[in-house]
Amino acid sequence: MYAYILRRLTLAVAVAGMALSPALLSAAPAQAATANPGAVTAATAQWQKSIAHTTEQGAGCYQASYPSLSWHAVACVAAPEIPFAPAASHAAAAHAAPQTVGDGTDYSAVVSGLITKATGTFTNVSSGITEKGAVDGSGSQVSNSFSLQLNSQFFTGSPACSGASSPSSCQAWQQFVYTFNGGSTGEIFMQYWLIDYNASCPSGWYSYSPDCYTNSSATEVSAVTAKQLATVNLTGTAASGGNDAVSLSIGSGTAVTVTNKDTKIDLATNWNTAEWGVYGDGGGSAANFGSGSTIEAQTSLTDTASGAPSCVEEGFTGETNNLKLTSTPALGTESSPTMATEQTNGTSGTASCATAAG
Repeated sequence: MYAYILRRLTLAVAVAGMALSPALLSAAPAQAATANPGAVTAATAQWQKSIAHTTEQGAGCYQASYPSLSWHAVACVAAPEIPFAPAASHAAAAHAAPQTVGDGTDYSAVVSGLITKATGTFTNVSSGITEKGAVDGSGSQVSNSFSLQLNSQFFTGSPACSGASSPSSCQAWQQFVYTFNGGSTGEIFMQYWLIDYNASCPSGWYSYSPDCYTNSSATEVSAVTAKQLATVNLTGTAASGGNDAVSLSIGSGTAVTVTNKDTKIDLATNWNTAEWGVYGDGGGSAANFGSGSTIEAQTSLTDTASGAPSCVEEGFTGETNNLKLTSTPALGTESSPTMATEQTNGTSGTASCATAAG
């Protein structure tokens, strides 16, 4: 578990969208938001944005701590052999609202070009929010057992489908995942799927009949609590001919990242849709929030097109939560193309989403 870094804030840094100077940050100590895990200082919030734009040194696993803007190599660990399975229908599907989020019921951000980077955050998180779920998707309910998932759409044409019984019917899918391991830490990694493969899985892939799945390496991170959701940034990137990466930063001042070759399923040349949210901890399970809970999931995109993304009522993950899609307030000025969707298990209105151009 990475230690939280505590400092007192004497100088505010609030120039949105600009990278922070490490020298300036060192000269202006800031207290990370450990006293109130649902809060984050202006300096650490800006650091989270900046570290997400800092390139790591090739394939592997890395860690960074506020205020440094450098990644340092750390040991990778094996990702858990747990399926974060596709929606039961094996097709993104809209369902008549109101229904709880997941297993095909969700809003996803769609662009006309290709996504190179997507970042998921949460706003309007209920004060005192709590959650319980099953660790690894099975067993008894424990506090703060959930996954964070940033998912691509299902797509055809991946070279990884060449060995399928019907390559043209096989669909590839990539997930950028945080999962809780039942202790004081969790892991982040990428999970890859070959849906409707209908043949012996390739070497190193697990069978989930009729599908196959496998993982990148993983790295450990301090376990995220429900109260910290408002301080979390989960970023996925895809680079054709290079490395894809998943990064998680927490407002307390820690960040981790894992990279792997894009050629695993060739996401970069196909990624045009992103689904983001908090769901059960694998195995098709549910994240169960305390009564009266509300969160707003926001997806910010870097893509090859311009303008606001389209907001489409479709979802891809088979995991769920106990929140319903509800009316989403309009977004203000955003620094990048953004989609937002509000979810609640309190009084809900007509489901809607909001988008904004960067």
